[in-house]
This record gives sequence, structure tokens and C-alpha cells, in this order.
Amino acid sequence: MLKYNFKLFILFLAIVLFAVLLKNGRIFDLGLIFRRSLVPVGAANSLISAPDQLSDEYQKLLVQNSSLQDLARENQELRALLGFKETRNLQLLLAKVVNRDPVNSNLLSINAGSRQGLKVGQAVVVNEGIMVGKIVAVGTDFSWFRLLTDKFSKLAVSIGEAQSLAGLLSGTLGLSMNVSYVLSDYELKKGDLVASTLADPQIPSALVIGRIENVDFSEEELFKQAAVSPLVDYNTISLVAVIVSL
Repeated sequence: MLKYNFKLFILFLAIVLFAVLLKNGRIFDLGLIFRRSLVPVGAANSLISAPDQLSDEYQKLLVQNSSLQDLARENQELRALLGFKETRNLQLLLAKVVNRDPVNSNLLSINAGSRQGLKVGQAVVVNEGIMVGKIVAVGTDFSWFRLLTDKFSKLAVSIGEAQSLAGLLSGTLGLSMNVSYVLSDYELKKGDLVASTLADPQIPSALVIGRIENVDFSEEELFKQAAVSPLVDYNTISLVAVIVSL
């Protein structure tokens, strides 16, 4: 009888111990201990974590892929600029953006200057002749140009199909552009293209700049004004062309 009661006591303790382990999640630790006894620690770790060499190779592939994407984008931009040059028969100088002003991100420097024939006031274009700014300072082998989105940027422009002077383009908060002083009887609608005019002797006409986003006008006013959205992302400009001769 005593032996039977002892067996019951042992069984009871086993059940209580099992319940405690199950409640605290320790029952899974037993399984882990069992697996570790069968599989060497080094082998288990090699399956769980990738070797350092593999991680390094992965990082190198990421860098190479990024470099290839940059080269492909520059190659595409270069082809577009060369195509624009052939179409308009203009003398262009290709240059790379090397820096942005830390205070005013709308001022960008390029690796070409007076030695290469650059002058203040010349137009800066990207892609298929989209104008994005004007040269504002020139060194021997470097220059700075101001994006058209800068608040100090001013440019006479045409709007829509007409090639004549329509209004004055200026930057707004460094993010977009605004065209003002458009006569009230001038037809102006969303989606119209905004382009350069011959008002500036250093800038050729019909360089596309952006599109009309919305028009602000009331009947009692003499002039219309409108918001203009850029055709390219000014934050990703890396390769440009300066029109050095018309």
C-alpha cells in the first residue's frame, strides 16, 4: 500500500512539474536542450546566422547595383541632351552637378566655368532641353546656377501655343514656380506649357519649363497669375547642359 501511495505521489509531482513548465514556457526549453544534444552548436549557429563574408558580398552587390543604376540614368540623360542639341542646333556644354549650397539648396555648382566658355545669365537645361535654371556665378573651372524654383529667380515666359511674351516666372518657396502679370484677356488654362521667350538675349526661346497647375483670377483684376509645376524632379539633377551659344 505504501509503495502504491509513493508511486501516486511521484506521479503527482511529475504532473505538477509539467504544468509549471508548460505555464512558464520552459517545456520548449527542454526540446531545445534535446536538439542541442543532437546537433553541434557550431552547426546550429551556421544555419541561423549568415557568415560575415556573405554579408560583405551582399553589401558589395548593393553598391554595384546602385552604381549601375546611376550610370544608366546618366547615359539616358546624356542621350536626351545630345538629341536636343541636334534638334535645336545649339552649342551646349555638358557638366556635372558637384555640390548644392548648404544654406540654399536651389543653388547648385557644376564642374565647368569661364575656361569652358560659361557666362552669367546662360540657360541651364536637362533631358530634352527642359530649362531648370540660369548661371549666376562663374569661376575658372566651376560655376553656380540658380534653379527656377528659387525665390530670387525671374524669367520672362510664354504660355500655351503662343510664342510671344505672356508673363513673368518666379520661384515660390524653393519648391515650385509662379507666373504673374498675365493680361486678363490672355487665355490661360491648366496643363498649358510654360516656355522661355526671346526677351533675354542669352536664352533661346521655346525652352520648356513646366506646366500650368492652377489659375488665380477674378474679373475685377487686370492680371492673371498661375502656379507652375516643374517637368522634372529638381532634387535629382546630376547632369546638365549649359547653352553657351545660340
